[in-house]
Amino acid sequence: MTAIHSEPPDWPRLMPAVAECVAQLGEAGFDEALLALLRQAVGIEQCMVFAFDGRDEVDCLLADNRRAPRVAGRLAQLYTGGLFRQDPNYQRLRLRMAEEHESGDTEVTPMQADAMPEAYRSHLFAFPELVDKVSLTLPGAQSVYYLNLYRGSEAGPFDRDDMARLDALAPLLASLMRRHYDQARPLDARPSAEEAAVLAPLSERERQLCLYLLRGHTLKTAAAELDIALSTAETYRKRAYAKLGVPSKARLVALCRRR
Repeated sequence: MTAIHSEPPDWPRLMPAVAECVAQLGEAGFDEALLALLRQAVGIEQCMVFAFDGRDEVDCLLADNRRAPRVAGRLAQLYTGGLFRQDPNYQRLRLRMAEEHESGDTEVTPMQADAMPEAYRSHLFAFPELVDKVSLTLPGAQSVYYLNLYRGSEAGPFDRDDMARLDALAPLLASLMRRHYDQARPLDARPSAEEAAVLAPLSERERQLCLYLLRGHTLKTAAAELDIALSTAETYRKRAYAKLGVPSKARLVALCRRR
C-alpha cells in the first residue's frame, strides 16, 4: 500500500459501523453494513464488488448506487458482460490471481482516466454522472476481490484526506471482505422461504447451483461441490440467471432479499 500522510480515519466515530460489519459476517446483512461503513468513512455514491478467480470472467458480488439503484445493476451487467476487459486494472487482477493468495497487501488505486478507452468511460462513468473512482484489490482464498468506490458530481472527487482514510482502512476492509466472501456455507440448512420462492422456476440442478452461490461459493467451488465440470456449472448459471432475469450474483441475492 502507498503511504499517504494526511487526516487519519476518525476511529471512534467509525467503530459502531465497523462493529456492525463484524456482527454481519457470513450473514445477508453484511453488504449493507459494509456500504454504511464506506459511506460514513469516505462519502461514496456508488460501490461495486467483483470477484475474479483466474478465468477470463468476473462475477459481481455487490452493486449499489444509492441515488439510482437500477443504474448499479445495469452497470454491473455491462461490466461483467465484457467491458471489464477494458478496465485499466484488469491485467493487474490477473497478475494478483497468479500470486499466492492473501500473500500480498491490499492495493489502493486512484482512477486512471487517461488509460480508459472512450467507450468504457462513456458507458460506466458519463451516463451515471460519476466523476471519480478508487479501486481496492484484495487477494482472497478463492478469488481476487475488486472493490470499486465511486463519487458523483454532487460529492466531487476523492481528496487527499479521503485517500488517506481509505489507505488506513484497507487492511480492515480486506479482512472483513475475505472472511465474508470466502466463507462458503454448506447446504445443510433448508432454503429460506424467500429463496424457495425465487428459485421455484429453476430445474433441480440450477436451483442447487444458485443455492451454493447464495451461500458464498464461487462458481468453481460450487461446481466441485456438485461434482460437475466448470463448463456445466457455467451453463446452469446462465440458464438460471436468464429464467430469473438477473445479470449477476449480486442481483440474485438482492432478489431473494426483496422477496
